[in-house]
Amino acid sequence: MDLVGLYMLLPFIVFLLLGIPVAFAIGFAVYIFFFFSGTRIPVLTFMMEMYDGVSIGALIALPLFILTGEILTRADITDKLVGVANALVGWIRGGLGHVNIVTSMFFAGISGSAIADTASLGPILIPAMIREKFPPAFSAAVTATSSIVGPVIPPSIPIIVIGAQLNISIGGLFAAGIVPGILIGLALMATNYVICVRNNYGEVHPFQGVVPATMTTVKALPALLIPVILLGGILSGVFTPTEAGAVAAGYAALVGAFVYRSLSYSKLNDALVSAARVTGSCMLILATAVVFSRILAFYKVPQEILEILLSISRERVVLILLIIVLYLFIGMLMDALVNMIILGPLLMPIMVDGLGFHPIQFGMFLLVGLLLGLVTPPVGLCLFIAAPIARATLDQTALAVLPFLATELVLLLLIAFVPELTLTIPRALDFL
Repeated sequence: MDLVGLYMLLPFIVFLLLGIPVAFAIGFAVYIFFFFSGTRIPVLTFMMEMYDGVSIGALIALPLFILTGEILTRADITDKLVGVANALVGWIRGGLGHVNIVTSMFFAGISGSAIADTASLGPILIPAMIREKFPPAFSAAVTATSSIVGPVIPPSIPIIVIGAQLNISIGGLFAAGIVPGILIGLALMATNYVICVRNNYGEVHPFQGVVPATMTTVKALPALLIPVILLGGILSGVFTPTEAGAVAAGYAALVGAFVYRSLSYSKLNDALVSAARVTGSCMLILATAVVFSRILAFYKVPQEILEILLSISRERVVLILLIIVLYLFIGMLMDALVNMIILGPLLMPIMVDGLGFHPIQFGMFLLVGLLLGLVTPPVGLCLFIAAPIARATLDQTALAVLPFLATELVLLLLIAFVPELTLTIPRALDFL
């Protein structure tokens, strides 16, 4: 533990503080460990482990889902999703706040990324909320916290990474995310409603009627069918998650080009280039983080952490709460995807063998817990995106986030202490 801390963890923290990109911070830290720690592990192992970390077949789905999101974003599908959400829930008190949350739930089937959700929906919905007399900080808070729903409701990029790295059924994780994702969305809507009623936020609009809502939904139906087709195909066994990525990308291109006629050749080219850049970045982080986590496992750091936790308390409830605190803290320092790659193998033995979690339940607990770090005051990454769009300070936005963060923490506790919340659908579909 001392060897790893001095020659790998300490350099890694220093590199992060110096502003070095995460992938290179991890890689440099690992190299320092190999050269100066006197380890018996050959340096060539570093390169082999990097290759092994990204040569997992399930990860082929990663660039395909990223490409799907890029195509549909450039084809202006987001506007159509906002229109549907507005027709369905925009008339409820706190209207555009509900629209923001429901659009994030729709957007989950396109992006699967919390940061992409905030960056894509923020410039559209935050100014609209401010125009309707919502406070800027509150508008940013709703956008940031609702973006958490995206990676929970399948299909999801982080779920693919967690399943591939921890050897957990990706189909099972997709199935497990349905109920928690919907519950988080509904709970955020309830929180938004209460806050808006108490503080008289936003304008009240009348319901436009069933016919206009139906027409708006029909126009957006090709986009809304994407998660239905993907989930139906995966959960029914028609295609694997990897094949689903190819189906999604192909379907997105066809819908954008021939149904909405908003996807030109230049936009498709831009989508391909952007997807390649994002994929390259993810793969580099993944490759270096895999080596990082395997060194921690080789030197039995998980066992050391477990002993430290047990020295504090042997009560299961206390240990779970301590791990949640760890999620929130480390989420302030790094992107959720990096944290999942590093902490997943580290915590899985503790949670599954020590605390009795089912692997699928642990996968969802890891996912939701680390996603909350993206909105944890004062330095959640989604807050950094949403606050400037709203022209609100980070302090104001962080304060406005707290009620929504508390709501999401309650759902995280339910995932931890009510296994059936995540296991019922996977069990019904024979993933257990």
